[in-house]
Amino acid sequence: MKHSNYNILLISLTIILSFALTKFSLSKQENYSVFAKLPLLGEVEVQKIKTDSTLIDDKIKYSYHVSPTKVVDFFDKKISSGFILGKLESNSIITEEYFFKTEKEDFKREIQFQYLDGIIEEVNIEPSYDVSKISSVSDIMIKESIDPVSMFYLITDFEYIKNCNKTIKVYDGKRRYDLTLSKPIINDFSYSCTLTHQKIAGYKPEKIAENMLYVSNLIFLLNDKQLYEFNEVSLRNNNSDLIIRKNNQ
Repeated sequence: MKHSNYNILLISLTIILSFALTKFSLSKQENYSVFAKLPLLGEVEVQKIKTDSTLIDDKIKYSYHVSPTKVVDFFDKKISSGFILGKLESNSIITEEYFFKTEKEDFKREIQFQYLDGIIEEVNIEPSYDVSKISSVSDIMIKESIDPVSMFYLITDFEYIKNCNKTIKVYDGKRRYDLTLSKPIINDFSYSCTLTHQKIAGYKPEKIAENMLYVSNLIFLLNDKQLYEFNEVSLRNNNSDLIIRKNNQ
C-alpha cells in the first residue's frame, strides 16, 4: 500500500514539474487595411498589412508584411516586410532587434537596428539614404527613439496607450519624429486619444522650420469580451493622409 502511494506521489510530482517547465507560447495574426484620403475619391484602400506575433514566455517576435492593393496606380507600389525581436515588460516591449526590407521592381533596401537594453546601439542601412538635403539626425536622437514597427505594436496595444499621456520618439533610418498621445475621450463603446505628429529631424530644413503639427485620433472600440481593441489611427506619410484600420477577423 505504501509502495502504491509512493508511485502515485511520484507521478503527481512528475506532472506538476512538467507543467512548470513548459514554456508559455501564444501566436496571433492580425490584418489591417491602409486607406488614403484622396480629393474627390474619398477613402481608397491602397495597402494591406498583415502582422504575426509569437510570444514564448516573455520573448516576442512581431513580424509584418505590407503590400499595395493596386487600386490606384500612383500610390506607393513597394512591398515591405520585416520583424522585431524583444521581450515584454510592464505593458511595453523592450526591442532587441529590428529588421526592415522594402522592394520595388529592381530596387531593394534593408534596414537593421541592434538594441542594447532597449536603446538603439547600431544602425545598418543598405543602400544608404541621400541625406544631403535634409537635417541631420544626431546619435542622441537615435538612441532615445524606437523603430516604426515597435511604435505600431505599442499604439495598437490598449494597455500601453491607456491614459493617453505618452510621447513616442520614432526613428525609421532616415526621419526622426514624435508621436504624442493626449486628451483621452471615453464613452460607452470607444476610447480615443489625440495623436500629434511632430517632425524633429531628417526632413528638409524648411519643413522643420514650419513646425507644422499633424493632429489625428487613435481609436479603440469595445469588443465582445468588453475589452478595448485597436480600431484605427490616422497618420501622415509623404504628404498623404493615411488611415490604418483593423479588419474584422
